[in-house]
Amino acid sequence: MVKVKQNHRELAKNNRKLVLNLLRREASTNRRTLARLSGLDPSTITKIIKEFINRNLCIETQPEISGKVGRRTIGLKLSKDAYKSIVVRVGVQVTEVAIGYFDGTVEHVDTVRSVSNISEFIEKIKKTIFPIIEKINADRFLGVSISLPGMVDIENNYIIDVPHLGWRDINLTDYLEGAIPVFIDNEANLSLIAEKWKNSLIKPVENAVFVYLSEGIGCGVIVNGQIYRGTFFSAGEFGHMTIDHNGKECYCGNKGCWETLASTEAIVREYERKYSKLEGSSYNDKFMALVELSKVNGKALSLIKNEEDYLAIGITNIVNTLSPEYVILGGWASILSEDSIERIENKVNKRILYAAKSKIKITKSLIDSKEQGLAAVTGAALMIVDRNLEKIV
Repeated sequence: MVKVKQNHRELAKNNRKLVLNLLRREASTNRRTLARLSGLDPSTITKIIKEFINRNLCIETQPEISGKVGRRTIGLKLSKDAYKSIVVRVGVQVTEVAIGYFDGTVEHVDTVRSVSNISEFIEKIKKTIFPIIEKINADRFLGVSISLPGMVDIENNYIIDVPHLGWRDINLTDYLEGAIPVFIDNEANLSLIAEKWKNSLIKPVENAVFVYLSEGIGCGVIVNGQIYRGTFFSAGEFGHMTIDHNGKECYCGNKGCWETLASTEAIVREYERKYSKLEGSSYNDKFMALVELSKVNGKALSLIKNEEDYLAIGITNIVNTLSPEYVILGGWASILSEDSIERIENKVNKRILYAAKSKIKITKSLIDSKEQGLAAVTGAALMIVDRNLEKIV
């Protein structure tokens, strides 16, 4: 009898998880659609939704107008304020702090300069986030979700290596108060998670790569619908594959890495070495200025076309290795023009192996196209809900 009750409770919990994740995936839905998508009986959906509304996990919206005569369907969506988190997107030069909401939306709060001294950096972050945390109901606070530009062990909150900042073998829980739940992941993985949840083009895709272009280059990889991390949490670090064995030294210690040729820092440095200084307080800002300048300046355009070539070379290697259906260009690659994306796609499809030739689709990040780095922030807000799902349902 006890086992039967446990099995029933487990089944009920799994049903609640299923329905909650469907609500998270659909910006707006209704009970009938949830029953169809979940395969659950309408009465089960009604019971679950009643519980969710009572717990303020979701709310009813205005009746949907279908154009048909009869009873209008009442809409449903997640309750934005059901749970909150603090999201920290660590960048090489600039770090963004935001509030993450239950529905995956985020609200920018502050920006601080990134520094290589980890103790100093954590103190800066504490001063920013603690006053915010104090204003959040403790029962509705999920913790701090951190996006990092490097290799991390997500199971132990352990920074393995962030080459640009010189952070290596750091346990974040040693620096943050133990009472605050902390969750970490790589920025490219989080960006891909966000696209998978929020981008209708990518939702059904089982194999994809997110190329995060910034001062460095990182990649998030989905294989058979799951984020692939590898044995040592270093899967996706294609920015450190060797393109030129006699090339420039990289922050990782190797020579001729892809990011020494194609990162925003590399392209900006090359332009400023050859021509003149660009406006901006960071390499990413200057890269944006360079892209804008390329619309009217031939020298700037030649550098952007070099960037397209370097990106195409790296992406070709990725495609030949992983055979994804889609390659998503995010971070500051999302500001490249559609003509640039088309040229990159054509170059890749000419270079890749015959099996995938002319089949690879390259697209810009839907989220980063709105605001560079937003995909990583959104992914961090979504990830912390995922990691707390057992507690929530």
